[in-house]
Amino acid sequence: MRISSLSRRGGVPVATIKFYLRERLLPPGTLTARNQADYDESHLTRIKLIRTLTGIGMMSLAAVREVLAAIDDCGVEQRELYQVLNGALCAQQAVSTDAAAVDRARKQTDGFIEGVGWRVGDDAPGRTALAQVVAALRDLGCSSEVADVFLPYARAAELLAARELDAMPPGAQELVTRTVLFEVAFAVMRRMAFEHLLARRDGEGAGVTDG
Repeated sequence: MRISSLSRRGGVPVATIKFYLRERLLPPGTLTARNQADYDESHLTRIKLIRTLTGIGMMSLAAVREVLAAIDDCGVEQRELYQVLNGALCAQQAVSTDAAAVDRARKQTDGFIEGVGWRVGDDAPGRTALAQVVAALRDLGCSSEVADVFLPYARAAELLAARELDAMPPGAQELVTRTVLFEVAFAVMRRMAFEHLLARRDGEGAGVTDG
């Protein structure tokens, strides 16, 4: 297909496609003339993936480039690919807080991770991200023990991750897209659950009368 068709089907302007090509986010098409090229379904799929990661996934182009490079690396193993993706997502969610406070929280979050028995690398970005969350919570006056707060989350997360991996179709791109989209879906459903429960509690409170 020509670039105009790729633009129409991909839902992005031609200028954006040319930018993706210049930035090597999108592989070049097959040259048919000096200034013309043909593109195929793989280019359309890649454009949709980029739009998903930068849109719903809210990832920067730098992070997307890193993830796409890992996808294109035929020798990368699933675990390595996930580590790249996890690093990119954690970088997007970094919390700006006092370094000393993060270091103190890191000791406790490391103990928590080991306590739940997770085999996570010492340099895993999730360790630092979780420590940043704990430090920020404490800065806001939330001083509960890490295990008390996060153990239910850890149990739910492991259950969900196991189900997703069992149902995961083969392919690097599938792992990336499902990980990103399911993470967004879970966050959205959690917020809707809050809205539902608060509305139900308000309704129950409104139904109480003095006897």
